Amino acid sequence: MVLKSLLLENFRCYERGEFAFPPGLSVVLGPNASGKTSLLEAVYLLATTTSPRAANLRNLVRRNQPCARISGLFDRGGRELSIRVTLPGTGAAPAQAADAVAAKTVEVDGRPVGTLREAVGRAQAVFFWVGELEVVQGGPLARRRFLNAALGQLSRRYLDDLARYRRALRQRNRLLRELAEGGGDGARLAPWTGALVEAGAAICADRAAYVASLAEQAGPLHARLAAGAESLEVAYRPSVGLDGDEEAVAQAFHERLAERHAQELRQAATVVGPHRDDVALSIGGVDLRRFGSQGQQRTAALALKLAQAQVARRRVETGPILLLDDCLSELDVDRARALLELSGDHEQMIVTSASCPEPLSARLENAHLIELPAAQQ
Repeated sequence: MVLKSLLLENFRCYERGEFAFPPGLSVVLGPNASGKTSLLEAVYLLATTTSPRAANLRNLVRRNQPCARISGLFDRGGRELSIRVTLPGTGAAPAQAADAVAAKTVEVDGRPVGTLREAVGRAQAVFFWVGELEVVQGGPLARRRFLNAALGQLSRRYLDDLARYRRALRQRNRLLRELAEGGGDGARLAPWTGALVEAGAAICADRAAYVASLAEQAGPLHARLAAGAESLEVAYRPSVGLDGDEEAVAQAFHERLAERHAQELRQAATVVGPHRDDVALSIGGVDLRRFGSQGQQRTAALALKLAQAQVARRRVETGPILLLDDCLSELDVDRARALLELSGDHEQMIVTSASCPEPLSARLENAHLIELPAAQQ
C-alpha cells in the first residue's frame, strides 16, 4: 500500500494542502504547530474513518467552516484506490451553506459507502504518535482499543462481531440494572446472554490469534530498536479461558457468567467478557506499566506499532503505510537510526520531526523530504 497524493481542505490548520508521496521513506520536517501530526492523522482517517486524537470529529474542521475534506489517492498492489472523507463543521457562511454536511461521509472510488464499516481497511495504515504511549502506560481500556483498531483494519467480520457484542452488552447491562432494582423479567436476560457469548467467543479467538502473532513480531523488533539490550514480551490476558476451540470458549464464557451472576446483580453490570480483557506488556518479566522507564515505555509502544504493521503485511495483500510522528527528535540517535533502517522493510514510511539530528542526515539522503512552514492561520 502506497499513498500517492493527499489533499486537505479546511482540515485542522490546513485551509488547503496538497502533498505527493513516493514509495519508500518520506520525512516531514516543520516547527511545532505546523501541521505535521495533522498530516499523518489525515492519512489514518482515510484508512479507518476515525481519529485517535479527537473524540468529536467536528474539532478537525477549521473554525467557522462548513466542512472539511480529506482526499487520498493510493496504489494498492498496482490498482489505484481513491478515498474521500467529508467531515461536518461548526459553521457555514451563507455563500458556503451548500457545502455543509450533517454527518461524516466516505466515498471510495467516487461512490459513497453504505456504512462506515465498509470503508475501513480499504487503505491500510499504522499510526504512531505520543498518544500511543497510553497503550503501555494506561489501563486495560487503552490496550483493548489498540486491539480493536488493529484487528478492525484486518477483518470486517471482527468489526461486525464487535458491534454485535457491544449491542448485546448494552441490552444485558440495562436488564441487569432493572433486575438489581427489583423489577424486570429475568427470563429476558437469556437471549442477550446468548448473543453476548456468541459474539464474545469469536472476539476472544481473534484477539488470541492476533496477540500471538503480535508477540512473535514485537520481540525481535524491540530488540533491534534497543540494540538487543532488552526483550519485550506480549501476552493476551482474557477474562474467559481460551482452552479448546471457539465452541469451548463459548461454553467457558457461559459458565463464568453463571458463576458470577450474583456479583452481576450486585454491580448491575456484566463482569466477564472481552470488555474486561487486557494485554500484558513486560521486559524480562517486569511489568512495563508499573516499573518501565519513560524511554522503555516509548520504545515498547513503538515496537508494538511496528509489529502491528508486520502482522498486517502477512495478513493482507499489501502492507500498511507506516505513519510515525515525532520519532527522530524524541528518540535517542541510536534508536532513531535503527528505526530508519527498518524503513526498508515497508513499502512506505512517513516520518515527521521538528528537526533532523545531524548524525542521521546521511541516512536521509535518499528520503523524500517535505518541509512545512510555520502554522497557517
